[in-house]
Amino acid sequence: MGATVIYDFETSGLSPHIDDVIEIGAKCIDNQVSFQSLVIPLSKKGICSKITEITGITNELLKNNGRKTLEAFKLFFTYLKDIYDVYEDITLVAHNGLHFDDIFLRRMLRYLQGEGITDYDDMFSSIIFVDSLMVARYVHPTRRYHNMKDLCQLYNIQNNSAHRAMGDVDALCELWKYFINTLKQKHIDVCGNHLRYILYYE
Repeated sequence: MGATVIYDFETSGLSPHIDDVIEIGAKCIDNQVSFQSLVIPLSKKGICSKITEITGITNELLKNNGRKTLEAFKLFFTYLKDIYDVYEDITLVAHNGLHFDDIFLRRMLRYLQGEGITDYDDMFSSIIFVDSLMVARYVHPTRRYHNMKDLCQLYNIQNNSAHRAMGDVDALCELWKYFINTLKQKHIDVCGNHLRYILYYE
């Protein structure tokens, strides 16, 4: 019996290869346990006004309320491992995760490994990653747009905290229910590995 965790990162820029995670949000849809944390950027660079405009996150907010990188990453990975230990399997779902959030997550693991922390390696190697953007395209093949804003409008989901990690996580949790119900109605297996199979990606 596996668990599904919806997660989202707010970041200091749009490159998953060089920018920093500044906020983490996640929720396990099986037990409703959530995780949320602001993160002081690893690079120590201040975030630009454009990111503040999009997210509402300021340098002052991070300074006063953000956790240091190592602490935040360890807490988040411990949160995931606790779920993994209970459910013996874990599927992580993020919107555009394949090209964004999942890359950040792998960088986070490498950072922890660089600090000599390998407690999460076995768990991480077992994670099934599913990109909800690709699920949305599968469920709605004729729609032109599949971004969070358009999908929330389609399903009449209110996201009053768009571009904040937990706001987007809560909205995606609602979207995910619709996606899964639609797939089940089509008699499609919705386990993580089968979703990866029908979506054709590694």
